[in-house]
Amino acid sequence: MRNRMIRAMGVALVLCLSVPDWAQQVTPRAAMVAFVEAIAAHAREQKPGFAVFPQNAAELGQDPGYLVTVTGIGQEDTFYGYNEPGKKTPPDATAQIEANLSLFRAAGKQVLTVDYPFQNPNKPAFNTRTRKKIDRIWALSSAQGYIPYATVLNLDFLTLNPGHEPNPNHGAITEWSQVQNFAYQLQPARKEPRGAFLSALGSSGYDLVVMDYSFDGSGPQAFTSEEVAALKAQCGCKLLAYVSIGEAENYRWYWQSSWNTVPPPWLGPENPNWPGDYRVKFWDPAWQEIIFQYLDMVLAQGFDGVYLDTVDTYGYWQRHNFMDNQARRRGSDGAAGRPRGRQPHGSG
Repeated sequence: MRNRMIRAMGVALVLCLSVPDWAQQVTPRAAMVAFVEAIAAHAREQKPGFAVFPQNAAELGQDPGYLVTVTGIGQEDTFYGYNEPGKKTPPDATAQIEANLSLFRAAGKQVLTVDYPFQNPNKPAFNTRTRKKIDRIWALSSAQGYIPYATVLNLDFLTLNPGHEPNPNHGAITEWSQVQNFAYQLQPARKEPRGAFLSALGSSGYDLVVMDYSFDGSGPQAFTSEEVAALKAQCGCKLLAYVSIGEAENYRWYWQSSWNTVPPPWLGPENPNWPGDYRVKFWDPAWQEIIFQYLDMVLAQGFDGVYLDTVDTYGYWQRHNFMDNQARRRGSDGAAGRPRGRQPHGSG
């Protein structure tokens, strides 16, 4: 038996790994809740008030500790994009999403909704039909107390939605409660230079920007602390760094070429929706240590918080019963999950 001590909300939580009755001791869902709590504790030891916004898996808000820990939540596809970009989300899916998000609203947490009303995954087209979709997103989101954003699936375009453009900030956003609008762009538009990318974000007027820690996702192109400080000064906004915690991405700083032939034991199968992204056994201490190092990097850069993607990976392991069957590391991927709204590849 091997124990991993995870600090979450100041309480030591023991996760027992590599034991036959794992599933009876800690479920994938409970392990993800503990992991997010540990991420928050690790970051806030260095920077009190550091924000944590998980994306999707809003059902985890049923756990009281999780709900207390997070600053807010990001939710994709509430109204458009659940099955494919540009398509209306099925009413039953919207109802379930809203029921889960109500837990966060009742707790006074911010809810950031990201919808994909554009068919083109890389560039928006503001025709009459699409503008009606955008207006519908804002009307429905505002009625629920959400903070909406509509953009392209690959998140490689800064989308200023007509009629819903943000007003420029006349002072720095100092409290999360002041955030009234946000943008979500991970990679630059095609052939967009680094300086132009940062300048466009800085002059956009958004209160909150979700972005990558790096210009192209790779280590060598990571933004400097000076660039992050200059961006925050220009826009007066809060900045969240995107970090995927349930999947490993083969263009990130931590990826080793040897993993292509001899993967570490915690690396699972490739996500068929996003080539180059691999499910991870996120409860494994080796993977968690990578994420803690990732956190240290974005803290040093000066980000105000993290936007945690692939939290819903716990559902994959739960469906495939992998946590109590460690031998089945390379099985077929039967997940029916929709594409996730993020850039699948960096160029580094």
